[in-house]
Amino acid sequence: MDIEIAGVSLYYIISWFFVYSFLGWLWETAYVSVRKKKFVNRGFINGPLCAIYGMGAVSIYLILKPFGDNLAVLYIGGVVVATILEYITGWLMEKIFHTRWWDYSHRKYNLQGYISLGTSLGWGVFTVLLFEVLQPAVSWFTDLYPQKIGEILLIVIMILYALDFITSAWAAFGLTKNFAKVEDMMEDITQYLHSSRLYETKEEIRERLETVRAHIRTQEAVERLSVRRQEFMERFEALFAEKHLLDEDSYLSKKAEMEQKLDEFAKKYTDIRKKQNIVKKRMVYAYPELKNQFKKYRKKHQKE
Repeated sequence: MDIEIAGVSLYYIISWFFVYSFLGWLWETAYVSVRKKKFVNRGFINGPLCAIYGMGAVSIYLILKPFGDNLAVLYIGGVVVATILEYITGWLMEKIFHTRWWDYSHRKYNLQGYISLGTSLGWGVFTVLLFEVLQPAVSWFTDLYPQKIGEILLIVIMILYALDFITSAWAAFGLTKNFAKVEDMMEDITQYLHSSRLYETKEEIRERLETVRAHIRTQEAVERLSVRRQEFMERFEALFAEKHLLDEDSYLSKKAEMEQKLDEFAKKYTDIRKKQNIVKKRMVYAYPELKNQFKKYRKKHQKE
């Protein structure tokens, strides 16, 4: 690894990338876990690495290294470089996976939800800390062991990372397909129940069905689905008794049809949830807004 970039050996660049990716994972996981009061394994891949932190830290360091003694330039440069990287990464991931892995739309002064002023200003502080505290410590750590040993470790880590990334990317594409199937199913059953005049609007039906998807654990979702099925059937029977919309034969036929439709929906939905592998479940658990972001993405592009 004698290749150099911006005067730094490729060996050190790759080493720093993985160290910063690990530190970024520690930060993300600790921050989210404390907020949710339970352990949450953050990051796109399954292993303890958040590549966007590694890429960001190394890129910022290499680009701003000539200005290492000027704190003002480091701060402003960090804001600009990190913000550009965050925007590009967010945009690319949404285009590839049709959903957002983070969204700043709820914050003031955001740009399309990919970046926000507050976060960008925070990147500036991080950049100053990077040069003054983190980089000296990381450099010290990567100099603790001989380069020959480090190169062997890097080869092993890169192989494991590549396998993990491929597995995670495959799972993410699978999640997108699952989200699409569920959306189609939800639209079909909503349309059917609305045409049966159970509720005045589709929104009322959809709100009730969304409570099923809100449960991350499959068993909880199945139980909630059973409750909703019973609610729909009781409402159908109450409306029939109150308004006499159908004669007896038509009522029995319509009731059987509705039970069949609801049972088919429940089976398909349950099958999709149960077939999710451990990687997909980890992603949904770590990023519970993924399905809602997929809905927004699909709705937006259906209008275009």
